[in-house]
Amino acid sequence: MAKGIKIIEVEPDSLAAELELSAGDRIWTINGKRVRDALDFKFLTAGEEELTLEVIKAGGEEWQIEVEKDESESWGIDFEPMTPRQCGNDCIFCFIQQNPEGSRSTLWVRDEDIRFSFMYGNYSTLTTISKAEVQRVIEQRLSPQYVSVHATDPDLRAYLLGIEKKIDVISQMKNFIDHGIEIHAQVVLCPTINDGKYLEKTIYDLAMLHPGVVSTAIVPLGITDKHKYRDRLVAVTDEFCAQVIDQVTPMQNKLKKKLGTVFAFLGDEFYIRAGRQIPPKSHYRIVRGSAAEDDEYPQIEDGVGMVRQFFDAHAKRMKQLERMRHHGEFTERQARKIYGTLATGSIFFPMLVDAVEEINQKFGTRLHVASVENLFFGEGITVAGLLSGIDYLNSRAQFRGEFLMIPPHSYREYDSRFLDGMRVSDLAAELVLPIKRNWNDVLGLNEQQHAHRTILSHDYGSVTSIPV
Repeated sequence: MAKGIKIIEVEPDSLAAELELSAGDRIWTINGKRVRDALDFKFLTAGEEELTLEVIKAGGEEWQIEVEKDESESWGIDFEPMTPRQCGNDCIFCFIQQNPEGSRSTLWVRDEDIRFSFMYGNYSTLTTISKAEVQRVIEQRLSPQYVSVHATDPDLRAYLLGIEKKIDVISQMKNFIDHGIEIHAQVVLCPTINDGKYLEKTIYDLAMLHPGVVSTAIVPLGITDKHKYRDRLVAVTDEFCAQVIDQVTPMQNKLKKKLGTVFAFLGDEFYIRAGRQIPPKSHYRIVRGSAAEDDEYPQIEDGVGMVRQFFDAHAKRMKQLERMRHHGEFTERQARKIYGTLATGSIFFPMLVDAVEEINQKFGTRLHVASVENLFFGEGITVAGLLSGIDYLNSRAQFRGEFLMIPPHSYREYDSRFLDGMRVSDLAAELVLPIKRNWNDVLGLNEQQHAHRTILSHDYGSVTSIPV
């Protein structure tokens, strides 16, 4: 096994270039401590003015470099990507158990990595975490951590995770909390399994650890007929969503009075499918003692609060267009030229229709909304973030106008690939339509973009992803 971490790029005129580091070199130790990955490098160099680097050059020569670094100086180094630690569980609800053939190869990777939890908000179960990894989280303050809990009853949790060993996740989290590590918890809710009294126990057990456990996201199971454990799972229904809201809302009210936060946040899909009103923005706020420290939408990456954020962004968008019209920057003639289609998943379709109709009626734009059926994953997967290139192609008969806007959450940002491997550019070429990626592109606005990572870890459940 090669020593150290490999440099893949060095910026010109950077500190690394001055030290004659180059692509292919490997950094082995810093001040005598081994460097395992980019996180180690960042931790071991933080706040240090004098450093000793052991470097193995691309040709095999070993260098020892003494460095005096100003705090403001940038290293200018890109390292090789970290390989995620693999999950050893066999969770009965795991979304990967139903990946169709042809899915992007990375979608088959089931990560269980405290580094990726800290960096990207991916959830880990802590079932196979080593003492060294626990110590690393504490020493390097890899906070917050995102933990898949699902149930605090040890027997039930073992069943859900497909493992024999009964692990006390409460004790594991308490150890982190005692060392200053914050945690966001997750529950993938499976009807007839971890709902009802088990859900109540889980919420209150986790609330006992607040403020160390900052929040808990409860998201509905997402399954299709292709799921490996379909015979052991019961599909989520609209009625079930209503029952969950009725059960959890009184608990949220009670916790709000006690903790200052509702603490247990339901995924947007519950409200949409139950036909209930989406909670206000204040519902999703985490109070930390002062307004400057408050968090909004602490679990938005897990589909908790995206709809509310969309509504709020839409209201601001309407006001901005009104101001532009008042100043002659958005004329009726300009608006009439905006003729195209906005595509989304079927669950968000009615709400996007309402927003688009308001814009059309007030400003004269000619926008159309298309509900795209998910044929790649199959029936039951209705969210925009899990649409693939083939799904958009199969819906081409619905597209009208001179462009197509697609949810940016349905493709990977760095290479613009959908879940089925198709590129955005390939879709545009096949449709012979330019692809718009956000409201700025469509309306010519200058507004803040809310970029969300759609979580694709081993238990990401049914993620609600909406084009804000």
